[in-house]
Amino acid sequence: MNYYNLDVDKVLKELKTSKNGISTKEALRRINEYGKNVLAEKKKESNLKKFLNEFKNMMIIVLIIAAIFSFVSSIINNESIIDSIIIIAIVILNAILGFIQELKADKAIDSLKKMQTAQVRVKREGHIHLINTEDLVVGDILVLEAGDTVPADARIIYVSSLKTDESSLTGESLAVDKDIEKLPIGTELSVRKNMIYSGTSIVYGKCEAVVCETGMATEFGKIAASLNIDEKEVTPLQKKIDGISKYLSVIIAIIILVMFLIGIIKRMELMEVIMISISLAVAAIPEGLPAVITIILSLGMNELAKKKAIVRKMSSVETLGSTEVICSDKTGTITQNRMVVEEIYFNNKISKKVDDDIFKAIMVLNNDSTKTNNDYIGDPTEIALYQYCESKMDIEKFRIDNKRIYEIPFDSERKMMSTINTCGDTDINRLYTKGSFDSLIECCSYIYEDGKVNKLTINKKKELKVVEMSESDKAYRILAYAYKDIDTSVKADKDLESDLIFIGMTAMIDPPRVDVKDAILACKNANIKPVMITGDSLSTAKAIAREIGIMKDDSEALTGTDIDNMSYEELKLNINNYSVYARVSPMNKLSIVKAWKENNKIVAMTGDGVNDAPALKTADIGVGMGITGTEVSKSVSDIILSDDSFSTIVTAVKEGRRIFDNIRNTLVYLLAGNLTEILLVFIGMVFGIEFFSPIQLLYINLITDSIPAIALAFEKETADVMVRGARKNTSTFFTPFLISKLILSSVLKTVTLFMIYLVNIDIYGAEVATTMSFLTLILFEMIYAFSCKNLKRTVLNKNFFNNGYLNKSMILLIIIQLVVFITPVKNIFDIADIGILQLLYCLFIVIITFVIDEISKSILVSSFKD
Repeated sequence: MNYYNLDVDKVLKELKTSKNGISTKEALRRINEYGKNVLAEKKKESNLKKFLNEFKNMMIIVLIIAAIFSFVSSIINNESIIDSIIIIAIVILNAILGFIQELKADKAIDSLKKMQTAQVRVKREGHIHLINTEDLVVGDILVLEAGDTVPADARIIYVSSLKTDESSLTGESLAVDKDIEKLPIGTELSVRKNMIYSGTSIVYGKCEAVVCETGMATEFGKIAASLNIDEKEVTPLQKKIDGISKYLSVIIAIIILVMFLIGIIKRMELMEVIMISISLAVAAIPEGLPAVITIILSLGMNELAKKKAIVRKMSSVETLGSTEVICSDKTGTITQNRMVVEEIYFNNKISKKVDDDIFKAIMVLNNDSTKTNNDYIGDPTEIALYQYCESKMDIEKFRIDNKRIYEIPFDSERKMMSTINTCGDTDINRLYTKGSFDSLIECCSYIYEDGKVNKLTINKKKELKVVEMSESDKAYRILAYAYKDIDTSVKADKDLESDLIFIGMTAMIDPPRVDVKDAILACKNANIKPVMITGDSLSTAKAIAREIGIMKDDSEALTGTDIDNMSYEELKLNINNYSVYARVSPMNKLSIVKAWKENNKIVAMTGDGVNDAPALKTADIGVGMGITGTEVSKSVSDIILSDDSFSTIVTAVKEGRRIFDNIRNTLVYLLAGNLTEILLVFIGMVFGIEFFSPIQLLYINLITDSIPAIALAFEKETADVMVRGARKNTSTFFTPFLISKLILSSVLKTVTLFMIYLVNIDIYGAEVATTMSFLTLILFEMIYAFSCKNLKRTVLNKNFFNNGYLNKSMILLIIIQLVVFITPVKNIFDIADIGILQLLYCLFIVIITFVIDEISKSILVSSFKD
């Protein structure tokens, strides 16, 4: 039903109620029939399902298959099954790490949930009752006043100077005036003045309203229901990791096939070929990679939490670094979500302050806002006036000394409000009036200037109008003020609002956050396009956007109506031309996000209201607000800002880029080692040499490689992290530069290891030569970790030891290697005894090769595209 289109009596009749409300018995019947006034929550995944989801990864599946093959082979050959046990242990450890991090994120988000209004006053059978909001039913009569949260959609049946904050639903930051007059069919939600909606709040005045819709039938509920349809897309990181897993799977399958063919040609035993193939599979798979990536993302989550950004899904951490477009709500994210007196016109000039007693008296006496325990209650505009004056005077004492006698409430026709107050100890009363400039100036016959009251001429009115228009063009909200003294015997009514003395104007705005301008500049330097999407007016949106640097030209701004009047294809084609969208609906926001995504951009969307929820869910990264955000918007967000600041998003993007760099560096580090192992196993099969046993390869992959790989997660960001281009949605880990880097490093290590084996087999024999090759590969992996601190620039400088965690990991590895090579543990790994000279020989060769690899970086950077 379009209740806004019906008279009050007809609404009451349709809902089978009256102005006195329904009976308690009828309320119980309606609850049983229609259900409670609650939003249906999407069924949460059980902890078991969350844990099992950690295994939905191609790399994990490949590891499990390798473990099964290894287990079967060990059983057939009556050998130790430790290889397969270790691989499965790593898989389970990785799942546990991911599971714990996501549980921690859920708990952090739960801690941000604010207590909502639990009870509400309703009129039933003519009596006021205090009931739980969930027990509200259609037909109940709500009794609301300033400070109350609206618990259901309702049609107003009585109103007294009512204003509501509907920003969470419509995006409109200014309070909305309400009345009871019926409206024509087709009236947009944001201008339905005779309706109040669930989740909004009363900021001024009071009302009675009949409940029309509850629970999922409310406007909030409809949007919440639309969010339970489509599942979230996988993140760019998940796509890339899955791609790596598939590449590795194909490579392993091809190599095993080649191995079988070579084995057949060389007439090798079937089990021997199978064992070599398993060795190759173990060599090819970076067993520690899933766990290392999980740990890197986990550390990133913890770091972001310290910086006021709580990440719900680990894979979202890296996606931040890929962000190319940030679509941000204005109110509360870019701005402070509070009105502030910015400028004052008084005595023929515009300034930041006024010391006139009469002007200050109008601001605080014709004002219903109050302050309790440092909390302000009332209309945001009146709170701004209160805050402006409180540092200049004792407002509450002043109000006691100048008591309000009578009030002429604001209404939408007069667009003014007046109060009559005593004037200190004098025997006169004073009328104080504030309102829109156009309405108030017509009621003025005089003007207060230089301490005198002068006649207000037509020319002076024109001058004042020019000032008002100039201030309005800056997107300020203008209020005009006037007063006059009246005799105590005069009857108080609207007729008193004539022959007033004009005193001045205030210009107010919801100002930008202090740090947002620098954050916008940081976005542009990082080749990220910042976009403002708001329910506010176009003029306000453009003014704020110009001030903070989002927009330079008016042609970059668009309204929701403009979007409605163009086809989706037009929007998609021209989306890059616009930076500001004003007066938009939830569906407009959704269209904007989709249009950017279909232009192959990775999009982050911020928002706090239920009207933002569909776009938040659709974006690659949904960023919810922890302080002002509704539970609906938080539930679909990937990241929640505990300080609601736009600059925190930019900080998070910077952290995301650092994390991506560290993941890429780690990936190159691990894959270069695995590629070296593959080449050596392959060469060994061709020439009949066993360089390493499967247990040795597993040891290198899980211990020698994994410990430094985790330490690389702590590497600091590079100097250019926020001045280079954002990665494209279609980008891959395997760029020409990265492939060349992998191949060069792997070939250098492979050739060196092969030569060490060939040189020393004649001197010391096969057992010692194999041990020296094993030791050399370990030393390579340890020192190569330092090379992967930065893939493009040499690390042979003062920053070589600047990663304390990497330094400590090397000390730990040295201790582990001493245990493995000196103690009886060496028997497990088939290690022969070697002397200090042989150790120094291997170390010298490794250092020479490392220096060559470092020198080659500049050549690769200039030769191959990244």
